[in-house]
Amino acid sequence: MKKIFSILLAVSLMLLGTQAFAQMSVNAGYLNSTLASKNSSANANGAYAGVSFNIPVAGGLAVAPGVYYSLISGKTLDLGSIATGTLTEHAINVPVYLNYSFGLSRDTKFFLFGGPTLQYGLASKTKYSSGLTDKSLSGDNYKDSDYNRMNVYLGGGLGFAVSAIQITVGYDYGMMDQYKDDNRTAHRSNLKIGVGFLF
Repeated sequence: MKKIFSILLAVSLMLLGTQAFAQMSVNAGYLNSTLASKNSSANANGAYAGVSFNIPVAGGLAVAPGVYYSLISGKTLDLGSIATGTLTEHAINVPVYLNYSFGLSRDTKFFLFGGPTLQYGLASKTKYSSGLTDKSLSGDNYKDSDYNRMNVYLGGGLGFAVSAIQITVGYDYGMMDQYKDDNRTAHRSNLKIGVGFLF
């Protein structure tokens, strides 16, 4: 896994080095994340923000590496007044997308994008609270060897750009188990809706 991370990071940095020929964009948006196992799922909402570079290859085809920060938060346990558990996660994401754009007019285009995204978890904590007491407990999920800090997503989406403003909708599916023990495995998937500004 570390080898895959190193390769994707090296490719991204190499492509970023060609930014003289690239169009930079700053992007931010809403993130809905689902951690699903065979018999259950937990949903979290959050946001992401970062930069990407659109590097033309040929015609409407381009490569778009980027670096993004994401934050999600949501309930993992809800027993009403008895107990609740709330997950909060921070991560760095490095997508390396291919995209293809279709010019609709001089300042308007439609584009499709897809490819891998490498994610490295910066922090993951679950806070447990009980309605029976005023006390709460907080645990670091990465101290559990079954909870994976790294993931590789495959996904894609579509976008629409008018002048310097672009709107995107995308979906990523985690190829690695976010959580795995002898009894269950869980995969994470993300739905993203964002707005970007092109420079």
